[in-house]
Amino acid sequence: MSVTSRDAVEVPRSRLSYSAIATYAEKIARRHQVIDAGGHVDVHELLAKLGGDVVVDDRAESLEVREQGDFTVILPTHTSRLRDRFTIAHELGHYFLHYRAPDSHRIGEPVSVFTRLGRNVAETQANVFASNLLMPAERFKVVFEQAGPDMTLVAQHFEVSVPAAKVRAEYLGILT
Repeated sequence: MSVTSRDAVEVPRSRLSYSAIATYAEKIARRHQVIDAGGHVDVHELLAKLGGDVVVDDRAESLEVREQGDFTVILPTHTSRLRDRFTIAHELGHYFLHYRAPDSHRIGEPVSVFTRLGRNVAETQANVFASNLLMPAERFKVVFEQAGPDMTLVAQHFEVSVPAAKVRAEYLGILT
């Protein structure tokens, strides 16, 4: 579906607060048992358990949902493994917050295709979901303290980029 400004539709977004989104993301990882003893979340396993798959091609990062339990995360050919990991978590955020969410938790109608087209509330919510899924707050603080705080070591522990780890640390107020 192509959307022009005169045909603009409201991008669905969650009514949940960022704090509630954080709790929700961590709950999903626990419920699906995709966290190892070191706190690492296997997003590929989570994706498979939910009925999703990954396609790598020349399209933009996006999520295409056919129905609940049948969806595809699109990863560009030019991105890194760490970026792809965050993208999968981000697209799972859209899936849970903006597609599967009950009407009482969502503003706007559910859509079946989510493509990054800039910054908006829904994109920020998906990023909050991804950050909390991949880097749960309490575990992040422990790793940050143990790392001294060497952000490269923190990022390696969670298999995210150094910029993603820095943003998380700043958001949690432990890096100024």
